[in-house]
Amino acid sequence: MGVKIQTFEGMVDKSRQFRANMERSPWKQFQYENSTITIDVDGKITTEQGIFEPFPCQITNAVICGNSLIATWVDHELRLARMAKISLENEIKNGITKAQLRLNRNTAMVEGAIWCHILDPEPLALMAQGNKVFFALWSKGMYCIDSDANEIWRLPLFDSEAKSPPRSEEVAAISTIRDEKIVVWSKGGKFREIDSNSGAILNESKIEIECDLEKVFNHEEIFLLSSKDGWAWEVRNSQVTVARKLRGTIQDAVFDNEDWRVISWREDILMRGDSVERSELGVQFVKFNNVWHVLDNQGQTSPHMG
Repeated sequence: MGVKIQTFEGMVDKSRQFRANMERSPWKQFQYENSTITIDVDGKITTEQGIFEPFPCQITNAVICGNSLIATWVDHELRLARMAKISLENEIKNGITKAQLRLNRNTAMVEGAIWCHILDPEPLALMAQGNKVFFALWSKGMYCIDSDANEIWRLPLFDSEAKSPPRSEEVAAISTIRDEKIVVWSKGGKFREIDSNSGAILNESKIEIECDLEKVFNHEEIFLLSSKDGWAWEVRNSQVTVARKLRGTIQDAVFDNEDWRVISWREDILMRGDSVERSELGVQFVKFNNVWHVLDNQGQTSPHMG
């Protein structure tokens, strides 16, 4: 999914002390009221209060919405999926284990959640904008709910074309931009601009490239598309302005008002410039004292292109 970059302006770099407590590599990190919340690859959540495991398996999508974390988990073996809202103002509670999930597959929810819902199809993307949460469900549609899980609107998925590659109409990412508008992207490069309040489709088109989109990043209405084969494209006004083949897919990207800073497979990259190898796998951008750093899979941070 597209990622809304959280900046950590003026904060102390706490990732090193978190790594001492974390059991596995970080998957995603958020800022909430001057504290750091880190989710690892197994779904454990590290806060200043400790390490918690509310979900029985890894988290597949997560966003901060107001004072809460809204996240999904999927167990493909058991064909189960849930979406839940967890308060960040209270201590997170530990939930059931994978073994307990097998015994309670139809009733198992998320311990301590404000709300938790069973999802029949797999959730493909998740994004928050103000008090609204947007997500897509495989083969079902695109949904908008408020933070209390009340449905605001829903839309069908992209129409399939006769000669399109398999699964090319699946939702790959949701981008939020200003003026209360979101953009939904398919794996095959279609995009749909939607009024986030009403669900009205403002525009639907396609980028004329062959792609299997995995992630989409944006700075307002400048987009960076990442395909599973390593190709990346900058798109402005529906036109490709930069194209580049990378050694791997993009892990994270941020626009610094001049160029896209990119983390790829053991590389730091400027889309219009050089690349620098790094020893560990980069996970996410964080910002300390006006300098972009990379959080790596060891829980350490170092300057991008450093």
